[in-house]
Amino acid sequence: MDGRHSRSARTRAALLDAAIEIICTEGVAAATQRAVAARAGTSPASTTYHFSTADDLLVAAFELTFSRTLADFRRLEQEVVARRMTLLDAAMELVGRAPYGTHVPADGVIQLTLTAIHEPRLRPIADAFVEGFSALFRPLVQPPAAADTLVRALSGLILHEMARGAATPTATMRADMARLFAAFGIPVTDTDPARREEPE
Repeated sequence: MDGRHSRSARTRAALLDAAIEIICTEGVAAATQRAVAARAGTSPASTTYHFSTADDLLVAAFELTFSRTLADFRRLEQEVVARRMTLLDAAMELVGRAPYGTHVPADGVIQLTLTAIHEPRLRPIADAFVEGFSALFRPLVQPPAAADTLVRALSGLILHEMARGAATPTATMRADMARLFAAFGIPVTDTDPARREEPE
């Protein structure tokens, strides 16, 4: 029983990884159950066994995308403190890891946001993404609720850069991020960007 359960869990994980990879490289429309099964190296029947419909597979893939991306952001947040990076450098490094690098899930976040326009089941996940990332910025902005606006604006910058076909984050994007952070009162050159000091 344990062996079958372990194999089943591995198959499900492989299907989700395959779905995320297809979504990020070819778009949501390409992530059919048959295509996902082929990418995962398993049968189409296994896809329908684990996910009754293509929509179920899509929702599960985006849930995993969100959790992985947020975990990656939290790891980078720790590195910011350890390496004494500026917030701007940290943001650019995250972008470099995400839509432009080998860390696939963040590409999926962009697809998630766009797909949620027409797929109501994805909207709670998209909202959770904004909430999760906003929590990391709230100590840095006033009022704290402005962190939601900042995260949405950052997502727009990343989307625009991707639409331009940039292979790596550009100097233009860095300048845009610097202006955006400045507009929200976030220092971008301090040696310790992890937390802005409270006013006396």
